[in-house]
Amino acid sequence: MALTEERVLEALRTVMDPELGKDLVSLGMVGEVRLEGGRVDLLINLTTPACPLKGQIEADIRRALHPLGVEEVRVRFGGGVKAPEQYPIPGVKHVVAVGSGKG
Repeated sequence: MALTEERVLEALRTVMDPELGKDLVSLGMVGEVRLEGGRVDLLINLTTPACPLKGQIEADIRRALHPLGVEEVRVRFGGGVKAPEQYPIPGVKHVVAVGSGKG
């Protein structure tokens, strides 16, 4: 079976963020997937650039992609997960935070 972005994303759904307990795809951490022959280039956006679990996440990614017959995996890490594009409260476009500044 040919290597496709859909197959790569399906495999990445098995890779869990060790701290959050959810998969990388559902969390929106997979920023980019590029395929070139048997090579997969990934951009993974971590919740923080200094994530101490980066090595574990990369190893889990390699393990998940191995059964697809991937010859090489290149993982780049970015420093922040993108905010959801939808409004968190239906019908509300703007939220204003108010603080007293005392203290």
